[in-house]
Amino acid sequence: MLRIIHAGDIHLDTPYRRHDDAARARLREAGREAFTRLIDLALERKADALLLAGDLFDNDWLTLATERVLVDELMRATSAGVTVVYATGNHDPGRANYRAMGIDWPKEGFHLVASRQPRRIAIEREGEVVGWVVAAGHQTPREDRDLAAGFPTAPGPEPAVGLLHAQVTRAAAAEQHDRYAPTTLETLDPSYAYWALGHIHQRQEVRRDPPVHYSGNLQGRHFAEEGAKGALVVTLERGAVPEIEFEPLAPVRWETIEPAGLNAAQHLADVHDAVATAFDSRLGGADVDQEWILRVDLRGACPLAPLLASGDERTELAAQLRDDLNVLDVEVRDRGLHPPMDIEAHRDQPHLLGHTLALLQRAANDDTELDRITPTELAGSRGGDAAARRKYLRWLLQDLDTEAGQRLLREPKIS
Repeated sequence: MLRIIHAGDIHLDTPYRRHDDAARARLREAGREAFTRLIDLALERKADALLLAGDLFDNDWLTLATERVLVDELMRATSAGVTVVYATGNHDPGRANYRAMGIDWPKEGFHLVASRQPRRIAIEREGEVVGWVVAAGHQTPREDRDLAAGFPTAPGPEPAVGLLHAQVTRAAAAEQHDRYAPTTLETLDPSYAYWALGHIHQRQEVRRDPPVHYSGNLQGRHFAEEGAKGALVVTLERGAVPEIEFEPLAPVRWETIEPAGLNAAQHLADVHDAVATAFDSRLGGADVDQEWILRVDLRGACPLAPLLASGDERTELAAQLRDDLNVLDVEVRDRGLHPPMDIEAHRDQPHLLGHTLALLQRAANDDTELDRITPTELAGSRGGDAAARRKYLRWLLQDLDTEAGQRLLREPKIS
C-alpha cells in the first residue's frame, strides 16, 4: 500500500492588492497557515509521500519569513519519515538563477525536480520500496513542451505516481489558465496508478481509470477560486480501487452569495437580513473555524434598486455586513437590480417593448433568427462551431427582457 498527499498551486506570498491592510495581512498569513496544515495532514495520515505539483510560491515574491516557514515545515515532514517530492511549475521554475534553486531545502527525504527530464524516485517505508514517483519540472516560466510525453512506462511492480505541473486540454477551466506544458489525457500513460497534477486551480477528476486528478490550490486567492480548498489523500494498493479523499485545509474561504426575496425589501435592513439568511445557509457543513471573504450579488426585482445603484450605499451596506457577519471582507455588487415590473403584461403589445420582447423570444428559440441577427465578429466569443456561438449568444441574451423593460419603461427626465 502507498499513501500520498497530493497538493499543488500553493502560491505562497501571493501579492494581494484589492483589500485593506488587515485583510491583505490575513490572506498572506493564511497561505502559510494552510501549508502548516498540509504538513499536519501528512503526519496525521501517516503518508509515505507528500507530492507538490508546482507553483509552490509566486515567482520571486517569496519573503525570507515565508521561506523560513516553508523550509521548517518541510523538515518537520521529512524528519518524520515523509518523502517530499516537489516538481516546479511556471511560477517557480527551476533554472539556475530562479528562486527555487537558491533555497536551503532539507538535505534528506526531499527531492526537488526542476528539469524537463522525468526523474524516478523510490518511496520507501522501513527500508522497503512501497511505491514510485516519476516527476518532471518546469525549467522556465513559459514551458510550451508536452512534458508528459517524455515520461517512461511506470516502474513496478509497486504503485507508481506521475507528478507534473501541466494543462490537460480537456480539463474543466483549462481555458482560464495559460497554456503551459500542454498535454492530453491520451498522453498520460495509463501504466501509472495515479497522476498528480498542478496548474489548474479547480479541483477535479479528469480521468477515473487510472485516475488523473488536479488537487486544486491549497488556499483560494480571489473570487475565481471559491469554495473549500485543500489537498487530496490518495491510497494506492495493487489490485484495489484507489481511494481518493479531499481534505479542506484553507483557513480563508471565498464565496459569492445571491440573496433571495429582494422583491419584498422596503428598507436596507431587509436587504441586510436577506444576505444574512443566505450566508447562514451557506455555513451549513462548513468548518466552524472557517474565515470568509464574501461577494454579494444583488439582482432581480427590488423596490430599493434606485438606492442600491449608488456605490456609496453598497459600500456602506458591505461595511455593515462585514461587522455583523464577522467576516474578513464583503463586496456588494449590483448585478441587474431593477424596480418591480410586470414584464408579461407587455408581451404581444403593439409598441416598442412588445416588439423587442418578441424578437428576444424568437432569438431564444429559433436558430435561424439568432444566426440572422448575429454579427460576423462577435466580441467575447471564443469562436468554435455554430452551436457554440449560439450557446454563447443565448447566455448573453438571458434576462435581457427585463433589462429592455427597465430601459424602455423609465420615466423621461424633464429639465
